[in-house]
Amino acid sequence: VPTRIVSLSMGRRSMLAAVAVGLLQLVVLVTLASAGPADEPHGAPIRIVAPRVVATVLVERANAVPGRPVRAEALGTSQEARASVRTGHSVAAIVVNLAAETDTLYMASANGTDLNRAVRRQVDAVEESFGRHVVVRDLVPAKHHDTGQVGVYLITATCILIGFVVAIVIAWRRGPVAPTLARGAVRLGVATGVSVAAGAIAGIAGSVRYDGDLLGWWLLGTLTVLAAVSTTMALESLFGVLGIGVATTLFVIEGAPLVRLTPTLLLPDPWASITPWLPYGSSRAAGISQAYFGGSHARPLLVLTAWITVSVLTLIV
Repeated sequence: VPTRIVSLSMGRRSMLAAVAVGLLQLVVLVTLASAGPADEPHGAPIRIVAPRVVATVLVERANAVPGRPVRAEALGTSQEARASVRTGHSVAAIVVNLAAETDTLYMASANGTDLNRAVRRQVDAVEESFGRHVVVRDLVPAKHHDTGQVGVYLITATCILIGFVVAIVIAWRRGPVAPTLARGAVRLGVATGVSVAAGAIAGIAGSVRYDGDLLGWWLLGTLTVLAAVSTTMALESLFGVLGIGVATTLFVIEGAPLVRLTPTLLLPDPWASITPWLPYGSSRAAGISQAYFGGSHARPLLVLTAWITVSVLTLIV
């Protein structure tokens, strides 16, 4: 009788997991069909430098646009404005010159043509409402004509794929769930070793293509692979073999809106809000920061670390 009860419980659990996977796959199909790039950005950060009264009016006008396509803040000096663009903390900065009718708009072509075009359209609308115009200055040029950040997409997506495949190989060879804590530790050790090795390859590729910091790219690659493999293993520990299907759906769901290489700020809702908190979205954001903005953004790396931490704790439990 106890064996029968356990069998029924496992059957119900597998059935619920199968239903969950099916529903998630349905979401994927809907997403792939409808998640094209948006015409307007979602909360794109911009900075405005002007006399206090003028800056207040411009900030209020920009933030009052329906849908909140931009998120404007005032800064005190043009040096601060340029620094915010160079570090990637803003996608554009406007320096108002009241002595003329033309202001300066600082941007970074590294952010991508589509995003810059969408932000420029919003800025022009606000400026023209005051009878003013802007001249654009590019502070962070795209390297090797990589205006679509294709290199970053390929490196980070490959790291996610490697981590997913490693988890599948481990499950195929040793089963989806480690029977003891010691064997689970061995699995994590193997996953960590592969992540470090794959991260080194990603580090070399990133540093060569973008003339960046090898150690920074190595860290990014290692965390990305480890986040993918640990998340997949954690889902396997919860759902068994069906965990692979759940992991597949998770990675496909978060990658679906990016199939057209769309910047996160141009994704339709709710993807613009949730993508930065998912493994691939945070890895891509860290890659863009590493490639063009000196690796000044720590949040994407912390998000990857959080996925790894939660996954490892799930495996231990």
